[in-house]
Amino acid sequence: MIGLLRKSGSEIIRTGIVWIMMLATVMAVEVRWNKCDLWVFYVIPALMLFGVVSTICRKTRFQLSISDVIAITWFAYYLGRTWVGNEWSCRIEFLKTTELFLLYAGLRVAFDRTKISAWIIIGSILTFGCYEAWIGALQIYGIETSHNSLYALTGTFQNPGPYSAYLMIGIVVGLSTLKDMSNRLVVKDIPNALFMKKIPEKFHGKVKMLFMTIAKLEWRHIVAIMVIVMAMVIPATWSRAAFFSIALIVLWLSRQYYWKYRYAVWGLLILACLGFYFIKQGSADGRMIIWQSSIASLFDSPWFGVGIGGFCNAFAEGMSILYERNVDLSSAGVTDNAYNIVVKILVEQGIIGVLLAITLSVLVLTTLYQNSKPLFYGMSSLILFSMFSYPFDLLPYKIIAVIIVAWSESTNCRRLCDLGRYKIMLLSFLLIFLAWQTYKLVKESYEADNDYTMIRGFHDQAFIKDYYELLPLENDNPEFLFDFGKALREQKRYNDSNAIMRKGIKCSADPMFYVLMGNNYRDMSHFNLAEESYNKAFSIMPNRIYPLYQLMMMYKDNGEIKKAKELAKRVLLLKPKIESPATIEMKKSAQIISKY
Repeated sequence: MIGLLRKSGSEIIRTGIVWIMMLATVMAVEVRWNKCDLWVFYVIPALMLFGVVSTICRKTRFQLSISDVIAITWFAYYLGRTWVGNEWSCRIEFLKTTELFLLYAGLRVAFDRTKISAWIIIGSILTFGCYEAWIGALQIYGIETSHNSLYALTGTFQNPGPYSAYLMIGIVVGLSTLKDMSNRLVVKDIPNALFMKKIPEKFHGKVKMLFMTIAKLEWRHIVAIMVIVMAMVIPATWSRAAFFSIALIVLWLSRQYYWKYRYAVWGLLILACLGFYFIKQGSADGRMIIWQSSIASLFDSPWFGVGIGGFCNAFAEGMSILYERNVDLSSAGVTDNAYNIVVKILVEQGIIGVLLAITLSVLVLTTLYQNSKPLFYGMSSLILFSMFSYPFDLLPYKIIAVIIVAWSESTNCRRLCDLGRYKIMLLSFLLIFLAWQTYKLVKESYEADNDYTMIRGFHDQAFIKDYYELLPLENDNPEFLFDFGKALREQKRYNDSNAIMRKGIKCSADPMFYVLMGNNYRDMSHFNLAEESYNKAFSIMPNRIYPLYQLMMMYKDNGEIKKAKELAKRVLLLKPKIESPATIEMKKSAQIISKY
């Protein structure tokens, strides 16, 4: 065993680690917890133990890099923003970030002073990228079903947007690999005489012909085929973020070929971007409103942010601010994502968090550029993609990013200091203990999510006790809180229902929480509070008719006909973001009231 770890055996084990971790990236992605999340917590202690044993056997010291220190500092700051001023429910977000940090620590210890070739990681990305493309192709032709009834193509993800990022990384890594790849043959020699003796003589000619054909095959041909496979599927995702990221990387890689005509090429790129903008203008405008409204609520605490888990509430409050400023919010929609990693960090962690993130990214990318250009471009494309989407909220992309960064920092890094074997042993066992404690919390949340699926949508009195039992573990789940609030309302427990709705307001930007509070206040005859709730709901999402409709009907039922008629006119003039039979019926009611 010791000899195995001292020689090439440890590198074989590390190669196996890479492929096993990459296998986890193509497992089905769920909204909150995956089974894979639990599996990761089994892997982390194994990584730590392997790294410690390997360090002891090689009699080396662990190299602590500057990037490691920045990552530790950022995680410590994250912990501080989680616990200081703990007004937001952020259990799942906190546990997932802790999982990411522990996985990075485990891989760093396991990969320290590694001799793993970059081709191992490149090959795994290309292989699993082709697997995702294959799944997507089967879904397009109806052989496999997608994971979302609204889309024909999702791969192993919930929708085509995040799915496209996997194909994008594979395409970018493949193209950058082809740029500098030598003409290496896949098979260097045809079979020798000893090998041919084991094959019946009548097949000798065919076998030699086969091997002579294979002997002409080069590795770059295989890489090119893999890139083509992924490139054939990605257009079906209609992901502008993926197209834009690929275009930028390709333009940079091929800059020497078009530099003479660079202005024309850049002009065409700008025109293409404008074309994609107008094709899905509503979606693009909606994301810009998300960024604008999120930042609008930041000015009270620009340096430290609103706190971990406070993004959705900040977005909702920002929408109210923009509504008061008469900003056009017709393209707005309810969101639980920032669609920009920098905006999310800025809102929740403030300027300090953004500075730590940028510092770490620059250090990691400069080191990665020296160690492997294909992986550098792959990581760069993922960061570009995160400016318009939410890949770092999903486990597969966290695993890919952590593998690449941990490998790079372990291969060749800006060394800050060395840790002796005893220190790294103590640190590893401390992290194993932390991983075990975190695993127990994750398992609790995972089981609570499964328990909730058993009672979802049931509002009978018999399930109220079950809701209360799950509340401590599900207090950051908007769907659970809304269901619970509705169940309490149907039992006429209006104050209890509003208490749950207030919890929902802290973790969701959905104005329906305020609408339900307004309904509760109305039924308790607290009409002023009901009016405030309806108006707040409308200010958060002023392209929805329902809050105004409820307020209009309350005025009508209370005999305040003048106010009801004024609201009826607003309802009739309002153009909802999405027309539906419900909005048509609301407008018919408003038409009748307007004629009183």
